[in-house]
Amino acid sequence: MLSSRWAVGAAVALLAAGGARAADETYDLRGPAPETNMKFLSKSTTTIKDADTTMKVGGQNISLKMTIVENKEEETRVLAVKDRDVTKCQTKVIKERADIATAIAGMDVNHTETAELEGETIISEKDGKKWKNVLVDTKPSTKQKKELDAHTGVVNDDDLYPKEKVKVGHTWTADAAALAKLLDATYTDVKGKVDQKFVKVEDLNGEQVAVVESVVKLTAKKTEDGEPAMDVDLDLKVTTWKSLKTGVSVKEKFSGKTKMAGTIKMDDMKVEMTLSGAISGEGTTKLVVK
Repeated sequence: MLSSRWAVGAAVALLAAGGARAADETYDLRGPAPETNMKFLSKSTTTIKDADTTMKVGGQNISLKMTIVENKEEETRVLAVKDRDVTKCQTKVIKERADIATAIAGMDVNHTETAELEGETIISEKDGKKWKNVLVDTKPSTKQKKELDAHTGVVNDDDLYPKEKVKVGHTWTADAAALAKLLDATYTDVKGKVDQKFVKVEDLNGEQVAVVESVVKLTAKKTEDGEPAMDVDLDLKVTTWKSLKTGVSVKEKFSGKTKMAGTIKMDDMKVEMTLSGAISGEGTTKLVVK
């Protein structure tokens, strides 16, 4: 952290210069199209904390508190591009697991669930609007195939941002179609909107980024393992740091509330479940090779 007087003075001068520049200039928030052989390293953490949870099993209602911390780390290489869309890519799933803590009847129970694709490398190719995914040099298990069916490659996020160049302070709204493109195949019937504002331009790790603040209101249905869909409700505040040079969202933070209700499968039993609580997360994406 900068603490000396000269550093503070320099920061003030930079902010003043940046404010004057931003007031006059316009910026392309979509950025350039992706290029073949680009490689990205992405890391993210999502936390649902102390969620009020109820489960109905065999006519009995169970109430508990649940905390879920999901960590993901992936390395993705672009293999083919058409216009502004990635049509083929390779993803190495370095890490994907969730730490789950439950508090029930005075007892704490903790366990970790690891995704079936952790450690695997996936080739994804877009066929129309759908992605076809295969594992490199290995045949997937039944459980892995289910996760492959839901996997998506690199998704074009253009619809979240204005077509034209805009000034700092510009506001706009993206619709449910833009949201749906960013979710995996387990989500359907996506409804909602994203109210957004281009807040400022700043330097982050040596590159110029646009800071965009968003309010996301979303409802959807989520299906896993072929079970009936759960209703999902999200209400989030999101801050995105988007590289003006590459168009990559290099950093993102969000917080808000989530609610899920529906039927899940646990140990071959169908369980009616509701979950409601605070959700937060953060992520980074680094361009490793261009």
